[in-house]
Amino acid sequence: MSGQAAAASMSGRETRRLVLLITHMDQGGAQEALLRLARELRARGHDVETWFLYEKSTLYRNEERVRVLLPEASPGASGYLQILPKLVGQLKAHRPDAVISFLPLANGLGQIAARLAGVRHRVASQRNPGWSYSPLMQRLDKLAGSLGCYTVNVGNSQSVLDSFDRYPASYRRRLTMVHNGIDWRPSALDSAAARARFGLPSGQPVILNIGRLAEQKNQGLLLRALAAMSAGHLVLAGDGEDRGDLEAAAVRLRIADRVNFLGEVKRADIPDLLRAADIFAMPTRFEGQSNALLEAMHAGLAIVSSDIPAQVETLGGPGPEAAGELLPLDGDEAWITALEALVRDAGRRAVLAERARVRAQLFTAGRMADGFERLIVPTSHEGRLYRPQPG
Repeated sequence: MSGQAAAASMSGRETRRLVLLITHMDQGGAQEALLRLARELRARGHDVETWFLYEKSTLYRNEERVRVLLPEASPGASGYLQILPKLVGQLKAHRPDAVISFLPLANGLGQIAARLAGVRHRVASQRNPGWSYSPLMQRLDKLAGSLGCYTVNVGNSQSVLDSFDRYPASYRRRLTMVHNGIDWRPSALDSAAARARFGLPSGQPVILNIGRLAEQKNQGLLLRALAAMSAGHLVLAGDGEDRGDLEAAAVRLRIADRVNFLGEVKRADIPDLLRAADIFAMPTRFEGQSNALLEAMHAGLAIVSSDIPAQVETLGGPGPEAAGELLPLDGDEAWITALEALVRDAGRRAVLAERARVRAQLFTAGRMADGFERLIVPTSHEGRLYRPQPG
């Protein structure tokens, strides 16, 4: 028996053999959330393995107890056809008590495989609104969820749950919510040292955005806002299909000397990057629940965000006591005004930073693990698996 399992046994906590399953190995918020959950559940004595259906990168190969079904960046038609039988066979051999899956392909194929393999507890987790999935993934998810392949179906925000309002009742009655959570370790650097590390200017407030450079994340709005502002320096951390267009826009808007494109930043370096910033700006078009936003809140930054439902929910808005400025997506003027005001007003930044830091305590890795654990392990007050009430 491992030391963790022994400690769990002595405490009277029931433990389970768990497989945490996700579509692909690559840098992303869902992958980070799944690995964070694996570490938390393992620390509670559960026997946890993390499985990836395929491998776009080798980023997480050194994580504890990782398995990759298809070590290919793009499996192709023949590879995808192999996933279901491979997964059924490996689940039968491993015999987990529960499979917890993240992302549509892992939810659909993964939980169908888990049901065929006789796994009792099959917990799917929806990380984005259902309408954002491809048509094929929407059909797969609806089918698997409606036919009972998911014993529980978790959304990470109310807006994600609401996106399934028109799905069949057999799908909706299994829905429940567990918010994301962060295991936050603050930077040991001061602001000046953090800025020096990333080559950022020391003479003016830094506006930071972390995320894939893509249409969903809408970083072009920040470039346009900066071009209309007399002060401020913008940092875009991330890479993606829109990078070339965004770099060209910065040149066209004559702000290239006021923008840093950092590319991908290692997860371990994110706290230092957040320490270097004053304002976290996120004009995203849609989210499930953003890990980048949660990190910025834990770091105590002044937040400026789009007023989409998931961000409003996380920041405790709408209203004057929200833990950030919430702005519409249908025009640049509000963003220019809000960012210009925050760049010039350190006192207002401090107020928003403290609100963000306080609200962040609702979104910890421990709380997230509590939410998933109650779905697979009955508490002392429950003699059965937790079930969400039909809605």
